[in-house]
Amino acid sequence: MDTETYEINSKTCALIQENNFSTTIIDNYNTFTINYPINKILNYNCEYYGSSFNGRLKGTKQALGSKYKLPIIIEETREIIFFPTTSYRGNNCIWLALKNISNYQEVKNKVIVTFTNKKQLKLNISYDSFENQLLRATKLLLILQNRKKNTK
Repeated sequence: MDTETYEINSKTCALIQENNFSTTIIDNYNTFTINYPINKILNYNCEYYGSSFNGRLKGTKQALGSKYKLPIIIEETREIIFFPTTSYRGNNCIWLALKNISNYQEVKNKVIVTFTNKKQLKLNISYDSFENQLLRATKLLLILQNRKKNTK
């Protein structure tokens, strides 16, 4: 992988798949597009932090007992967890950082997410589906925190 790919960090809010070749990134400071597909960015970052995308999915399946639209832990110590709005195999998948969401609301059968930096993103997803994804990611965060607490 080229070193020009994006390194996900605690300031990253969302990864938006534009097409098979580019991804728009929202972070605390900017919104920009890079010429890397979202799946390569996610896999690069999982590997950078010591696993692989498939390894992270497998770990989440084991922890949550779920199989679909799974959140993943990108990095454990800073508790960077992202969750998809749709199947990660789909063309319209957006990945959101759990800890950077400050609010969300339903508006005309869509969800508007407000991030901690006050930026907003309108999602073409039902409120119930969004909330289910958010709760799965929150459950994964709690499992991670409990495991870290029990190893001390």
